[in-house]
Amino acid sequence: MEIGIINTKGWTVIDCSRGPSLCALSLKTAVRAGERPQVLAAAEEAHHDADTEGAALRELMGRVDRSLPVLMTLARTQYRLRVMPEPAVPQREMLASLRWSLSTESDGPLEDFNLAWIRIPTEEQLPSRPKQLYAVMTPTAWLTTRLAAWRQAGVRPKVVDIRETALRNIAGALERPGEGLALISADSEGVGMVFTHQGSLYLDRYIEQPLAELEAADAQTRVRLHERIALQLLRSIDVIGRSYPFMPVTRVVVAPAPEALGLHESLAAQLPLRVEPLELDQVFDLTRVPALAQSPALQARCLVPLGAALRSAKVAT
Repeated sequence: MEIGIINTKGWTVIDCSRGPSLCALSLKTAVRAGERPQVLAAAEEAHHDADTEGAALRELMGRVDRSLPVLMTLARTQYRLRVMPEPAVPQREMLASLRWSLSTESDGPLEDFNLAWIRIPTEEQLPSRPKQLYAVMTPTAWLTTRLAAWRQAGVRPKVVDIRETALRNIAGALERPGEGLALISADSEGVGMVFTHQGSLYLDRYIEQPLAELEAADAQTRVRLHERIALQLLRSIDVIGRSYPFMPVTRVVVAPAPEALGLHESLAAQLPLRVEPLELDQVFDLTRVPALAQSPALQARCLVPLGAALRSAKVAT
């Protein structure tokens, strides 16, 4: 969702995930050809509930670039994402048609939801296949309340975005010509997967597994989780092979994790394809923020806002 006129010099992004902290960063995307987008600032601030969010936001805004437009990324529980047939209507009529299509499935009036959509491109490779898209639904009353609370804290977002598109942006920046790419990332609530081709999102998966429980688990429990992730990944790659044969998934990239989960090593040992760790400096210039360059935990926390800030960037890797 976009609010007002937006420039494309860069973004200050604040991530409102359900974890124990808020994260903010500023990214300069207006760089010379061949240069990477430059991280200008990155900060993390603890917060425990809605009562402490305002103070945390004000603290974060004092540590980032306030001259850039602000983008907020939502927690997964704050929106619904689903794949559905693309209505055969002009683009200007798409939202109205989607609301009508969804009206028989919703628990409440569709006017109570902010609705957006993302196309899943198949018309060039599979022209006879029915078109599909992602529909994104956020409760309007909840979003209006949150926007008012953010503004009261001095934060006026121009864009509200979701996690899957942020991770899609990073995966798209890592792709090689013709390949499909899987990006695996962990956060405080679980492990996510996005599958991209030519910068577009084709499939997403999420395994709920609170990190706090995993940190306290024994080695056998961790092995079972690694096996579950590997199985879900292989099943998803099989789905892509059958549904989108033009985008063979040849690589899996594993993002930094909040804790040393051993996920990269485990997947590399289990999977019959190439598994690589994500090196953020392949995509971003981190020289202005050495703390981010040196801390895998901070990189994991900043992954979604970094990806969200790429929405207007052309990345050279």
